[in-house]
Amino acid sequence: MKEILEKALEFEEEGYDYYMKIASQVANPLAKRLFQSLAFQEKKHKEVIKDIYEAHNFDLVKDYKSDPEAIERELKDLFSHLEESEKTIPLDHIEGYRLAMDMEKRGYEMYRKFYQEAQSEAERKFFQALMNEEREHLNSLDNVYRFLTGTEEWYAEEESKVWNWMNT
Repeated sequence: MKEILEKALEFEEEGYDYYMKIASQVANPLAKRLFQSLAFQEKKHKEVIKDIYEAHNFDLVKDYKSDPEAIERELKDLFSHLEESEKTIPLDHIEGYRLAMDMEKRGYEMYRKFYQEAQSEAERKFFQALMNEEREHLNSLDNVYRFLTGTEEWYAEEESKVWNWMNT
């Protein structure tokens, strides 16, 4: 389990660094807040993983509060205060979204593998929570990316798959 936690720590640190870098480079307030929120959540994951690693005790997971919808709530609040001109994205940061979505997919798959290898219920519960959060990170990135790039398919998606509050 030590190696699994080391990989998870490395992944979360990589994610935090990447999101902070992109957040510092983008001017769009929606994009900036998205990447800052993702960085904050990756940092939170890292802290919990580090605590478990150092204590050699997955019972610490009981105190972990997963909140996969936190990013959507935060962005919805910000979105309601944006000017129309701030609801667009310069094309020079599109690749950053793609790379971030790839990172979240890798994270989800990594935690799914760890879930399958887990030896206790506490381990499975923890990795399931991380899988859920990585999936929500991917959904957040996908929604904002497709909205800001004006992709027609965003508007055509079922309401349950997109943040329909962005269509105002």
